[in-house]
Amino acid sequence: MSTIPEKDLPPGRHRVLREHLMSEITNEMSEANEANEANEANEANVTPPPVRQPLWRRPAFVAPALAGALSVVVVLGVTVTRDATGPSAGPGTASSDRAHDTMSRQSPVELLERIARAAEKERLSRVRDNQFVYSEVENYHWKMAPGLRFPDDCVMTAEGHPYGVEQSWKSVDGQSEGLRREHADGKGSGGDGDYVENTIARQLPGKTMPEYFRQVEELPTDPEGMYRWLYGLEPGERASGKRAADVGAYEKVATLLTSQLLPPKTAAALYRAAARIPGLFVVDDARDAAGRQGVAVAMKGASLSWTPDRVGARSELIFDEKTDKFLGESTVRISGPKNECDVLDKGDMVESVAVVDRGIVDETGRLP
Repeated sequence: MSTIPEKDLPPGRHRVLREHLMSEITNEMSEANEANEANEANEANVTPPPVRQPLWRRPAFVAPALAGALSVVVVLGVTVTRDATGPSAGPGTASSDRAHDTMSRQSPVELLERIARAAEKERLSRVRDNQFVYSEVENYHWKMAPGLRFPDDCVMTAEGHPYGVEQSWKSVDGQSEGLRREHADGKGSGGDGDYVENTIARQLPGKTMPEYFRQVEELPTDPEGMYRWLYGLEPGERASGKRAADVGAYEKVATLLTSQLLPPKTAAALYRAAARIPGLFVVDDARDAAGRQGVAVAMKGASLSWTPDRVGARSELIFDEKTDKFLGESTVRISGPKNECDVLDKGDMVESVAVVDRGIVDETGRLP
């Protein structure tokens, strides 16, 4: 067993650092010129022009000498060339790597109905209380390192880290201890790499979201009932029509799909209820944390994770185009940097959860 190591900078991060350093060089040269102009103006008894503050400020570890900054840029330039000739970029890459992503002309209602019909055809054998729900997921999340900051509260370290593969065995009825296994090398069930294990405690029923399989089975299996559950509507109450309520309903759909094994009738009802949520659209060629591509039902301003600009992001529920099975959820930036402190570019993946495998097993540690 070993501690999960920090990952190297993902493709595209060297480019961001190089651009920051080049910006610093330009600003320092500009400041020097403006300072000279100010001195000349004072000598001539003329009011000097205001000195512009640099947009990007230097971190403490960068040497103040301009030659030192130039040498760093040269080194980064070599690295960028190496990355450009390597394998295709994965999650967390810049917008140029996701330029092929396009909004589709497909109707989200028609797509979700097709997916619902496919879900109805799935079969799930009788599940016993003493069994476990096995899940294998691959996670990616943009990591913001606390405590390391530029002057003016700009984040100094902001790197994309794949969290790797996580296996879990959760009690069907929540009454038995489960197991979580986090892999350091991302190999998961297909490899013998290092991993860390933790016990999953017995679970209490969730108040707003189901925590275990038996509680999932209590969800409505008809589209109308599921729709009312998604919006938290009391009998006779109508949806408010507010944008926040629509986003909340969508995020409940995404949370269920990424965290729980759903019985066929429950899944079909969920997809048909989700089709009634306003603001949905379809994205072709979406991608999850495992690098799998599919078609996505998406919503702007929704996310299952922290984002630097929630309005400038979209959540994608990704499905296999051939089997209509759920692959995972990704949150993607749809706008460029807002200021000098914002290092995420348009098209960057903020987070992703890829559901690799799910099933029912008799004991922890066993695979379906």
